Amino acid sequence: MWWYLNMDRFMKRTVSEQPKPDEDQKKRRRDVSIAWDHFKRNSEKTHGICNYCGKPIKTCGNTTNLMDHLKHVHADRLKVGGTAQKPNILEKFVGKSVSFYENDSKRKRLLDSKVMNMIAVDVQPFSCVEDDGFKELMKEMDPRYRLPSRSHLRDVVLPSQYESLKNKLQSVLNDIDFVAITTDLWTSKANEGYITVTCHFVLNSFTLESAILATRQLLDTTNHNAINIPETLKDVLDDWGVANEVVCVVTDNDATMLKACELLEYKHLPCVAHTINLIVQDVLKLSDFDVILTKCKSVVGFFKRSQIAYSKFKEAQGDSPHSLLQEMPTRWNSAYEMIKRILKTNEFITLALVSSRGAPLPFSAAEVDILNDISELLSPFEEATLSVSTNTKVSASIIIPVICELNHKINNIKDNTEKGKNI
Repeated sequence: MWWYLNMDRFMKRTVSEQPKPDEDQKKRRRDVSIAWDHFKRNSEKTHGICNYCGKPIKTCGNTTNLMDHLKHVHADRLKVGGTAQKPNILEKFVGKSVSFYENDSKRKRLLDSKVMNMIAVDVQPFSCVEDDGFKELMKEMDPRYRLPSRSHLRDVVLPSQYESLKNKLQSVLNDIDFVAITTDLWTSKANEGYITVTCHFVLNSFTLESAILATRQLLDTTNHNAINIPETLKDVLDDWGVANEVVCVVTDNDATMLKACELLEYKHLPCVAHTINLIVQDVLKLSDFDVILTKCKSVVGFFKRSQIAYSKFKEAQGDSPHSLLQEMPTRWNSAYEMIKRILKTNEFITLALVSSRGAPLPFSAAEVDILNDISELLSPFEEATLSVSTNTKVSASIIIPVICELNHKINNIKDNTEKGKNI
């Protein structure tokens, strides 16, 4: 009976007195690194493939490189301190946790391409995928979709889409016998010079199509001479295999562009819209025009600088007020647009000017008559510019009719002022 009553105590003592296994010999399962929540091993198990940008990262037997990649490229995927954002167990149990699309799934690739297309079409920065509002929108639209990182869009999605579109365009150009080229040089905000080359062609369905072949820096970035330009242009055309199909090159009236076409032995056609704009710019330099144009710019500039005066101007107009437009030499027809807006709102301009301190004098009746004459004079030039500024129809055939119509309208204008007649 004694042994029966003390058996429980005896068994506890026996178990507790058993020697513990040696800590060095004890097999313990190591915790799996959180890096593998964001990477997949390749078949050779030498690299980890990033789930977000697809970049292979060498493991070197540890996950240091993988974690460095996450911290520097996909920091938003980690919490502060580098700990992974693991789903709450309870939330997962009750179904609140969302399972995201696999990175190689058809749905994920489709949505990634749509985001890339939105960025390209709307000229948005890659960083828009990190904006809280956009992330909330996409989460509401499809909770299972995880937005790609900016580096994934830049390094994976964009090159893939570019190659796809390039191959599609190349297959079309392979069946085209004749193309026209428009090209121009321009300078970026970073003060870097670029040349953009656009190709125009007619399909078998008799529809006019246009496609930008390239926007790139000149082969020699330190020189924009007539030797460097044709070499760069020829390089672009050779890349697309259309150098022998070019029947005409349209550029502005710059002498270097004319020389470039001569060296390439391509027929050159000066841009008609640019030529019309040069005529208008010459008109703006006339002494009879310069005085009134200077006053127009001064009045508009005053309202742009004075928030109080601008508020008075808009308040005087009541509902749906108009803004004033400033003339810019590099923007075609901007002087005409400025004068039209001044004439339309001159009554409210006068009310705002007479009640504002330090304001320029309002337009006199004589000045308004001159502005009306100038507006009537510039109107046909704008119509002509709009007629030839199109990429939906062939415009070469309408150049002569447009110029004849422009000449006819100018000759039939009846000016009310002496300055209007001189202009």
